[in-house]
Amino acid sequence: MTEDKKSAFAFLARLEDGVLMFILVGIVLLSFTQILLRNIFGIGLIWKDPLVRQMLLWVTLVGALVATRNHNHITVDAISRHLPPGRIKSATGFICDTFATIVCALLTHSTFLVFYMEFQDPLGGYIMPGLPLWASLLTLPFAFGVMTLRFLRFSILSLLHTVKGEIKI
Repeated sequence: MTEDKKSAFAFLARLEDGVLMFILVGIVLLSFTQILLRNIFGIGLIWKDPLVRQMLLWVTLVGALVATRNHNHITVDAISRHLPPGRIKSATGFICDTFATIVCALLTHSTFLVFYMEFQDPLGGYIMPGLPLWASLLTLPFAFGVMTLRFLRFSILSLLHTVKGEIKI
């Protein structure tokens, strides 16, 4: 991998980590502010609860991106953990990563259709004032699309390892 690619991937990793922290801090600050406003002044922010629910979705998606970045996601894989390192384990990884690629690609397609239907709706809904539902829904196909590409990469690397021998994933 060239130095430019490494720096681009490092930048994207830092960006993902930064967005994740920004959203988490935002959730905590908004919730803390809401508690103070309700307990001290007896008022609250009407838009806070829908926004925090949306931010929870975003933090989940970004967390999934961070997990898949380094192939550290949750796997339901009872066989490969008991296999010795080598081509058979790589072949099993290829099957699992290919399946994950297909699932993420289908989710990308489906969530894009949901986003597009909402975007086309002239009476579309709003999460809160100034945040249309379609803008929030756009995060779903984006995140699943990135995960699709990452799983595809892992799948290709596992296939190469299976066919050619040792290739670092």
